Amino acid sequence: MQAEDRPIHFSAELLHLPCKHEVPVLQKLYFDLSQKREAAYDNTDFSVPGRFRFFSKRGAKNLSTLLFLPDRFVLAEEWVDIPLSDFLAKLEMAAGHAMDALGIGFLPAHTTTMRTTFALTHFDDARQFLLDHVCKQEGRLSPHFQRPIAVGGLRLVFPETPENRGAYNIIVESFRHSQNEVFVEVKGIFAQQRVMRDELGRIAENFRAVREFIAGSIFPFLDQYDTPEKDWL
Repeated sequence: MQAEDRPIHFSAELLHLPCKHEVPVLQKLYFDLSQKREAAYDNTDFSVPGRFRFFSKRGAKNLSTLLFLPDRFVLAEEWVDIPLSDFLAKLEMAAGHAMDALGIGFLPAHTTTMRTTFALTHFDDARQFLLDHVCKQEGRLSPHFQRPIAVGGLRLVFPETPENRGAYNIIVESFRHSQNEVFVEVKGIFAQQRVMRDELGRIAENFRAVREFIAGSIFPFLDQYDTPEKDWL
Protein backbone atom coordinates (compact mmCIF):
# COMPACT_ATOMS: atom_id res chain seq x y z
CA MET A 1 0.00 0.00 0.00
CA GLN A 2 1.21 3.49 -0.78
CA ALA A 3 2.35 5.09 2.50
CA GLU A 4 1.65 8.60 1.18
CA ASP A 5 -2.10 9.11 1.62
CA ARG A 6 -4.33 11.72 -0.02
CA PRO A 7 -6.33 13.81 2.51
CA ILE A 8 -9.67 14.95 1.11
CA HIS A 9 -11.53 16.42 4.11
CA PHE A 10 -10.80 18.22 7.38
CA SER A 11 -13.54 19.46 9.71
CA ALA A 12 -14.16 20.40 13.33
CA GLU A 13 -17.44 20.87 15.20
CA LEU A 14 -17.08 23.25 18.13
CA LEU A 15 -20.06 23.01 20.47
CA HIS A 16 -21.15 25.83 22.77
CA LEU A 17 -24.13 26.77 24.91
CA PRO A 18 -27.13 27.64 22.67
CA CYS A 19 -27.36 31.28 21.67
CA LYS A 20 -28.94 33.44 19.00
CA HIS A 21 -26.56 34.78 16.38
CA GLU A 22 -27.22 38.33 15.17
CA VAL A 23 -26.47 39.03 11.51
CA PRO A 24 -24.72 42.38 12.14
CA VAL A 25 -22.37 40.66 14.58
CA LEU A 26 -21.56 37.96 12.04
CA GLN A 27 -21.09 40.56 9.31
CA LYS A 28 -18.48 42.32 11.45
CA LEU A 29 -16.85 38.98 12.22
CA TYR A 30 -16.68 38.24 8.49
CA PHE A 31 -14.95 41.57 7.89
CA ASP A 32 -12.50 40.99 10.75
CA LEU A 33 -11.58 37.55 9.42
CA SER A 34 -11.14 38.99 5.92
CA GLN A 35 -8.18 40.95 7.32
CA LYS A 36 -6.47 37.72 8.43
CA ARG A 37 -4.63 35.72 5.81
CA GLU A 38 -5.16 32.45 7.66
CA ALA A 39 -8.94 32.74 8.02
CA ALA A 40 -10.35 34.94 5.25
CA TYR A 41 -13.49 33.81 3.36
CA ASP A 42 -14.78 35.09 0.02
CA ASN A 43 -18.57 34.97 0.51
CA THR A 44 -21.40 34.82 3.04
CA ASP A 45 -24.83 33.21 3.07
CA PHE A 46 -27.36 34.56 5.58
CA SER A 47 -30.45 33.35 3.67
CA VAL A 48 -31.42 30.52 6.07
CA PRO A 49 -32.45 31.70 9.58
CA GLY A 50 -30.33 30.08 12.29
CA ARG A 51 -27.89 28.66 9.72
CA PHE A 52 -25.32 31.22 8.62
CA ARG A 53 -22.10 30.54 6.78
CA PHE A 54 -18.92 32.04 5.44
CA PHE A 55 -17.38 30.18 2.51
CA SER A 56 -14.78 30.16 -0.24
CA LYS A 57 -14.54 28.08 -3.40
CA ARG A 58 -11.19 27.32 -4.99
CA GLY A 59 -10.69 25.38 -8.18
CA ALA A 60 -13.25 22.88 -9.42
CA LYS A 61 -14.16 21.16 -6.14
CA ASN A 62 -12.61 22.71 -3.03
CA LEU A 63 -15.06 24.29 -0.60
CA SER A 64 -13.96 26.01 2.59
CA THR A 65 -16.77 26.71 5.07
CA LEU A 66 -17.38 28.26 8.47
CA LEU A 67 -20.95 27.39 9.47
CA PHE A 68 -22.81 28.91 12.43
CA LEU A 69 -25.64 26.97 14.11
CA PRO A 70 -27.44 27.84 17.38
CA ASP A 71 -25.30 25.47 19.49
CA ARG A 72 -22.07 25.08 17.49
CA PHE A 73 -19.92 26.33 14.70
CA VAL A 74 -18.30 24.08 12.13
CA LEU A 75 -15.12 24.63 10.13
CA ALA A 76 -14.69 22.36 7.11
CA GLU A 77 -12.46 21.89 4.08
CA GLU A 78 -13.91 19.67 1.34
CA TRP A 79 -11.55 18.21 -1.27
CA VAL A 80 -8.72 19.87 0.56
CA ASP A 81 -5.95 21.69 -1.27
CA ILE A 82 -4.13 22.89 1.85
CA PRO A 83 -1.97 20.99 4.37
CA LEU A 84 -3.34 20.12 7.80
CA SER A 85 -1.06 22.74 9.39
CA ASP A 86 -2.76 25.51 7.38
CA PHE A 87 -6.21 24.22 8.36
CA LEU A 88 -5.25 24.17 12.04
CA ALA A 89 -3.98 27.76 11.81
CA LYS A 90 -7.31 28.75 10.25
CA LEU A 91 -9.18 26.81 12.93
CA GLU A 92 -7.46 28.54 15.82
CA MET A 93 -7.72 31.99 14.22
CA ALA A 94 -11.38 31.72 13.18
CA ALA A 95 -12.55 29.96 16.34
CA GLY A 96 -10.86 32.51 18.59
CA HIS A 97 -12.40 35.48 16.76
CA ALA A 98 -15.81 33.77 16.69
CA MET A 99 -15.76 33.09 20.43
CA ASP A 100 -14.86 36.71 21.12
CA ALA A 101 -17.52 38.11 18.77
CA LEU A 102 -20.31 35.83 20.02
CA GLY A 103 -19.43 36.05 23.72
CA ILE A 104 -18.60 32.35 24.00
CA GLY A 105 -16.30 31.72 26.95
CA PHE A 106 -15.71 28.00 26.52
CA LEU A 107 -16.47 24.99 24.34
CA PRO A 108 -17.89 22.06 26.35
CA ALA A 109 -17.22 19.52 23.59
CA HIS A 110 -15.83 19.25 20.08
CA THR A 111 -15.20 16.80 17.27
CA THR A 112 -12.39 16.49 14.75
CA THR A 113 -12.84 14.63 11.44
CA MET A 114 -10.32 13.65 8.81
CA ARG A 115 -11.01 11.76 5.59
CA THR A 116 -8.21 10.45 3.42
CA THR A 117 -7.45 7.73 0.88
CA PHE A 118 -4.68 5.18 0.38
CA ALA A 119 -3.82 3.68 -3.01
CA LEU A 120 -3.40 -0.10 -3.11
CA THR A 121 -0.25 -1.68 -4.53
CA HIS A 122 -1.26 -5.30 -5.20
CA PHE A 123 -5.01 -4.95 -5.78
CA ASP A 124 -6.94 -3.21 -8.54
CA ASP A 125 -10.28 -3.21 -6.69
CA ALA A 126 -10.64 -1.91 -3.12
CA ARG A 127 -13.96 -3.75 -2.70
CA GLN A 128 -12.28 -7.08 -3.42
CA PHE A 129 -9.38 -6.14 -1.15
CA LEU A 130 -11.56 -5.24 1.83
CA LEU A 131 -14.48 -7.65 1.52
CA ASP A 132 -12.84 -10.75 0.03
CA HIS A 133 -9.27 -10.48 1.27
CA VAL A 134 -9.38 -8.57 4.59
CA CYS A 135 -12.82 -9.74 5.76
CA LYS A 136 -12.67 -13.20 4.07
CA GLN A 137 -16.16 -12.85 2.57
CA GLU A 138 -15.39 -14.10 -0.95
CA GLY A 139 -18.43 -15.99 -2.30
CA ARG A 140 -20.45 -15.40 0.87
CA LEU A 141 -22.23 -12.12 0.10
CA SER A 142 -23.76 -12.52 -3.37
CA PRO A 143 -25.88 -15.63 -2.56
CA HIS A 144 -27.69 -13.69 0.15
CA PHE A 145 -27.94 -10.16 -1.25
CA GLN A 146 -28.00 -10.94 -5.00
CA ARG A 147 -27.07 -7.38 -5.90
CA PRO A 148 -23.81 -5.74 -6.92
CA ILE A 149 -21.92 -3.96 -4.13
CA ALA A 150 -20.98 -0.34 -4.81
CA VAL A 151 -19.08 0.29 -1.54
CA GLY A 152 -18.03 -2.10 1.19
CA GLY A 153 -15.77 -2.07 4.20
CA LEU A 154 -15.45 -1.86 7.97
CA ARG A 155 -16.83 0.32 10.74
CA LEU A 156 -15.11 0.43 14.12
CA VAL A 157 -15.81 2.43 17.28
CA PHE A 158 -13.13 2.91 19.93
CA PRO A 159 -14.45 4.37 23.21
CA GLU A 160 -12.57 6.93 25.25
CA THR A 161 -10.34 5.39 27.93
CA PRO A 162 -8.20 6.82 30.73
CA GLU A 163 -5.17 6.35 28.45
CA ASN A 164 -6.77 7.61 25.22
CA ARG A 165 -8.48 10.99 24.80
CA GLY A 166 -11.76 10.97 22.91
CA ALA A 167 -13.86 8.29 21.26
CA TYR A 168 -12.89 7.42 17.67
CA ASN A 169 -15.45 6.43 15.05
CA ILE A 170 -13.66 4.73 12.15
CA ILE A 171 -14.85 3.98 8.61
CA VAL A 172 -12.62 2.00 6.23
CA GLU A 173 -14.24 1.29 2.88
CA SER A 174 -13.72 1.23 -0.86
CA PHE A 175 -13.54 4.71 -2.35
CA ARG A 176 -16.40 5.31 -4.74
CA HIS A 177 -14.40 7.84 -6.78
CA SER A 178 -11.39 5.60 -7.46
CA GLN A 179 -11.47 1.82 -7.80
CA ASN A 180 -8.05 1.05 -6.31
CA GLU A 181 -8.15 3.44 -3.33
CA VAL A 182 -9.25 2.73 0.23
CA PHE A 183 -11.24 5.50 1.91
CA VAL A 184 -10.56 6.17 5.60
CA GLU A 185 -12.55 8.43 7.92
CA VAL A 186 -11.70 9.03 11.57
CA LYS A 187 -14.02 11.16 13.68
CA GLY A 188 -12.70 11.99 17.12
CA ILE A 189 -15.42 12.88 19.65
CA PHE A 190 -14.16 14.81 22.66
CA ALA A 191 -17.23 15.06 24.87
CA GLN A 192 -15.42 15.34 28.20
CA GLN A 193 -12.88 18.03 27.32
CA ARG A 194 -13.89 21.61 28.09
CA VAL A 195 -11.82 24.06 26.05
CA MET A 196 -11.46 27.67 27.18
CA ARG A 197 -10.86 30.60 24.84
CA ASP A 198 -7.10 30.53 25.43
CA GLU A 199 -6.86 26.72 25.06
CA LEU A 200 -7.80 26.29 21.39
CA GLY A 201 -4.44 24.66 20.79
CA ARG A 202 -5.86 21.57 22.50
CA ILE A 203 -8.24 21.09 19.56
CA ALA A 204 -5.28 21.23 17.20
CA GLU A 205 -3.51 18.62 19.36
CA ASN A 206 -6.51 16.32 19.09
CA PHE A 207 -6.53 16.77 15.32
CA ARG A 208 -2.86 15.79 15.16
CA ALA A 209 -3.64 12.73 17.31
CA VAL A 210 -6.30 11.68 14.78
CA ARG A 211 -3.75 12.16 12.01
CA GLU A 212 -1.22 10.03 13.89
CA PHE A 213 -3.84 7.33 14.49
CA ILE A 214 -4.40 7.07 10.74
CA ALA A 215 -0.66 6.87 10.00
CA GLY A 216 0.36 4.76 12.98
CA SER A 217 -2.59 2.36 13.35
CA ILE A 218 -4.91 2.23 10.34
CA PHE A 219 -2.21 2.27 7.66
CA PRO A 220 -0.16 -0.63 9.11
CA PHE A 221 -3.36 -2.62 9.73
CA LEU A 222 -4.34 -2.35 6.05
CA ASP A 223 -0.81 -2.59 4.71
CA GLN A 224 -0.31 -6.07 6.20
CA TYR A 225 -2.97 -7.36 3.76
CA ASP A 226 -1.77 -5.55 0.63
CA THR A 227 0.79 -8.16 -0.38
CA PRO A 228 1.59 -10.10 -3.58
CA GLU A 229 -0.76 -13.00 -4.31
CA LYS A 230 1.93 -15.59 -3.60
CA ASP A 231 2.02 -14.39 0.03
CA TRP A 232 -1.75 -14.73 0.65
CA LEU A 233 -2.85 -17.37 3.13
